[in-house]
Amino acid sequence: MGKASLEVTRRKSPRKPRAATPPPEVTEPLEPVALPSPPPPIADHVTSLTSISEAMGTDKSPKEILQLILKSAFSITRASSASLMLLEPGTDVLRVEVAEGFKDDSIYKTRLRVGQGVTGWVAETGVPLRVGNVTKDPRYVRVQRGLRSELAVPLKVGGSVIGVISCDSTRLNHFTPEDEALVISLAAHSARVIQTTRLYEETRRRAEELRLLIEAGRVLAGTLDLQLVLGQLVEQAAKFWRAPVAAVYLVSDDGKNFTLAASHGGSEAWRGQSPIPIEDAFVGQAMVSNEETTVFENLGAAGIDDRARAQLPPEAGALLAAPLVAKRRALGVLCVFGRSGRKITKDERGLLAGLAASASLAIENANAHRRMLAAEEGLRGAEKSTLLAEMASGLAHEIRNPLTSIKLLVDSMVRSQAIKPEAASDATMIQKQIERLEKIVGSYLETARQHVSKMQHKVVDFNAVIEESLLLLATSSHEGLRMDCTLQAEELRVEGDPTQLSQAVYNLVLNAIQAVGQFVKSHPGNGRGRITVLSGRQADRQETFFEVADDGPGMCEEVKDRLFQPFVTTKEQGVGLGLSIVKRIVEAHNGRLEVESPRGDLGRGARFRVVLPSAG
Repeated sequence: MGKASLEVTRRKSPRKPRAATPPPEVTEPLEPVALPSPPPPIADHVTSLTSISEAMGTDKSPKEILQLILKSAFSITRASSASLMLLEPGTDVLRVEVAEGFKDDSIYKTRLRVGQGVTGWVAETGVPLRVGNVTKDPRYVRVQRGLRSELAVPLKVGGSVIGVISCDSTRLNHFTPEDEALVISLAAHSARVIQTTRLYEETRRRAEELRLLIEAGRVLAGTLDLQLVLGQLVEQAAKFWRAPVAAVYLVSDDGKNFTLAASHGGSEAWRGQSPIPIEDAFVGQAMVSNEETTVFENLGAAGIDDRARAQLPPEAGALLAAPLVAKRRALGVLCVFGRSGRKITKDERGLLAGLAASASLAIENANAHRRMLAAEEGLRGAEKSTLLAEMASGLAHEIRNPLTSIKLLVDSMVRSQAIKPEAASDATMIQKQIERLEKIVGSYLETARQHVSKMQHKVVDFNAVIEESLLLLATSSHEGLRMDCTLQAEELRVEGDPTQLSQAVYNLVLNAIQAVGQFVKSHPGNGRGRITVLSGRQADRQETFFEVADDGPGMCEEVKDRLFQPFVTTKEQGVGLGLSIVKRIVEAHNGRLEVESPRGDLGRGARFRVVLPSAG
């Protein structure tokens, strides 16, 4: 008796099928019982397991490893077709990942719920199942015509089913207990390989996401221009999610509307849409949601009305949105518009939330920079007004002195009758014009005094005033300059006008920056260029001080003697009113301005100290 007959004696006789009406979809007659081909040697199985293990150490993709596993099962069982299905993460749905022996790719559209079909039953119970005649099994779901028998084995990791290997044959009773044992062994080994590959892919993907977030953060932090920040943001978002359209909607300054501030993709008509009232904005749902992100995987089935639909780009079939929030204040919404039906994973949602967090910080920084520039412009405007007032005051003062002398001389000449009678009327006219000039000069002085002395009186933190002024000077520093700032840890309370105090700090630090910069420019390689800023309380704590020291060239005695007089300057393009304004502000706050040049500790440079009464 040959080898084939020996194997037949080991096989149990197939159980006689009960009479049953075959399903309507099976039209061809059943084949007679066929004897299977001899199983492959055990060595082939060992070779398959070895090749699967070795694949983990190569650059093969997860799908290539799954294909290798299924080819092994397909070969071991001599099946007509085979598929490997995995559970979609977080669901009870089995999806075909790889397949062998099917006529077309329609098999990849197959979705089975746990418990559905032979494969679903195996996924639900975790028990292998060998069906000799699928037409007699009510659990069977046909995926291809002509199949007669099936062997399904679970892929389990730690007792949990992650998928199923399913082998099919066009022959009745094709799969043997030996086939089942070999596939169970293959599945046990492969499940560990699949899990390890999944973990590796998860680690690689998370590393890639982290790289993308870091890159996005670097790009977003690389500019303080709001429009550049928004443009980079939508470009990065569209790139990450391979989305046709990405957009940023910002809340208007009055908090009433959403404005499409930037977009990547989308039609011109959509990009030109008018501001949308917040209560009517479809994307506004991302702001009121308690979730980090809001998802609509199918906007067509979301039941939105025509007005809401008009707010969205025509290409939008799905929406992933994340609120932009900084300092607990809503800034707007970051939106990614994808194709309809795209499955948005939890990780993708988390990635968008991370990008939105980085973007919120970048937008807030850009807004702060914009406010800083506006404040700097306002401060410069206030300084110009003060300069004009100082100039008017100085000019009026200089005119009034000789005018007074002229008046006294003319009056003396009139009283002494030194003027001829025919010139008496001219002398009277001169006296009237002198009186008119006195009134004009007096008016200028009064106006200048009112402008300069207009001051608020409230308790402020001098440290906060200093920090704000230093921020305004961020764009005024030059290459090679080092500024060390050491402020008192506790609040420094003084009474006065924060705007005028800021102007005094600003002028003193700017004066030091310009003095050092001018010296470094004329003496390259000198190694100087250091400014030190200090604040604190005097020993008796009754007075608060602010100090600016530089290591520049310092001042000569002639300049020091006239330092606080208007129009005295050592700068080529200076006006010479900055320090006179500082002195006037400090004295208006009942303080004093001290100067030391050259510095005693360096033998060069200058140190200015503002001392003000403490307010508690």
